[in-house]
Amino acid sequence: MKKLVLLVIVGMLIVGCDVSQQGLTKKECDSKGAKMTDVVTSGSPDTIQFAVAWSSCPGGAESAAEKATKAALGAVGGKAQAVVFYTYYQDKDFKPDESSQATACKPDLKAEDLVAAAVNKVCAGVPNIGCRARCLTNGGTILKNAVAVLAVGGAKASAAAGKVAIQDDRLATGKGVAAAVKDVKDLKLILALAEMRLSFEAKEGVSVEDFIKGALGDSPKGTTLFGGNSMPDDMTTGDLWGKQFFNGEALKGHVVTLGVGGPIANFGNHANEFTPSAKTAEVTKVSGKWVIELDGKPAEGVYRGLSGMKAEDKLTSDWLHPIGVDLGGGKNYTRMVLNWVKDGKDKDDKKVDVPDGSLAFVAPVVKGTKIFCLACQMKPGPIIESAKNTVAESVAAAKAASAEPSLLLMSNCCARGMRLRTFRKGNDDEVKEAILPALGKGIPIFGFYAWGELGRIKGDYQGMDHQYQQHTFVSNMVGITK
Repeated sequence: MKKLVLLVIVGMLIVGCDVSQQGLTKKECDSKGAKMTDVVTSGSPDTIQFAVAWSSCPGGAESAAEKATKAALGAVGGKAQAVVFYTYYQDKDFKPDESSQATACKPDLKAEDLVAAAVNKVCAGVPNIGCRARCLTNGGTILKNAVAVLAVGGAKASAAAGKVAIQDDRLATGKGVAAAVKDVKDLKLILALAEMRLSFEAKEGVSVEDFIKGALGDSPKGTTLFGGNSMPDDMTTGDLWGKQFFNGEALKGHVVTLGVGGPIANFGNHANEFTPSAKTAEVTKVSGKWVIELDGKPAEGVYRGLSGMKAEDKLTSDWLHPIGVDLGGGKNYTRMVLNWVKDGKDKDDKKVDVPDGSLAFVAPVVKGTKIFCLACQMKPGPIIESAKNTVAESVAAAKAASAEPSLLLMSNCCARGMRLRTFRKGNDDEVKEAILPALGKGIPIFGFYAWGELGRIKGDYQGMDHQYQQHTFVSNMVGITK
């Protein structure tokens, strides 16, 4: 079923790159002979087919977009049904420090708009969506100045794309996503690309869980919702705005979405590298997004006890000690502490009407929830192993269900990349070390570094088998059914 069109690792130096055999112009190999554009495809034009292409062509953003889009569309037999792309072109004057390469950003706005216009032009009427994000493909982790494109085609494939403004009424926003793809025949997958506003807005009553309920509640039973948030405009200012693209149009404050139907099955998975505390604590008192008590005591004190923090240690909304909601079976999904209260004020010195010692999260953690406190081991090994094991589990699950593993979608927390860069002095690539060995050859990889991840969880929380997640490697294996 799978056809490997071309697989050469981006950035790998290929001695004597043979441009005549590969059909590439000399401009598509760099001065050292490294391939700048590649494509991997799977499936069959008779059923459903996927092709992922990527380009870091030095000719510029427009050229890279054209090359990647043409390569992806050319690898799909017949007319493509839809295209998705990720891109990040960095402002030439912006120089983040080494450890923050995966998280700090200042985009080249003109370049990313050129990418969107070029993709749409090459698509020539094929629906396309995209967002600002660092690409993860079979070529590895590409931090900047690149374009990655996924094309979906095949005689039995069905697809539709849409855009929905992010409203405070997140349930209505989710319903808008479902409405945008409702005409997809045999809908199985909804890809949703948004910005940090979707998940991180602190307003009470505004919850990303409502978005998930809206999107899935109006979709066929068993539909998988997958995606995450784009890179922000300027993280240093606390700006939650990002960038999304719909048929060449640059957007802010939107969710762009693609529905895919056909002979496929989805195998969602997630993992983090943190070590859970030996015991769990139960949420016993809440107020909106605030957890006031754990085990009948002020939440902060119990949280400190689980994490081993000393009384003088300051709380931080970082990745050292997030919580893990217990799903059973050794699985948890991750949420970071976003706010806390001392002397009647929160971390931003604003008065709040909850008791000292309360902790806030991105969405409500309801009464009765059992949570772990998670600890970072401060080394790269657990990050790599968590991704490797997750992909291996998904491959096995697809094969056990008699579905051919054919496309790996990934929404990988940018903070995992930051930690890898910190712990390994600049090497943040999970793809070559973890993903490819577990995946096997010939299966396209299409992923991005997300600022908040969205996908299935291995278990159930409050009647939901999908969640918004943080600090997590979230994946969806798409298998072609027989």
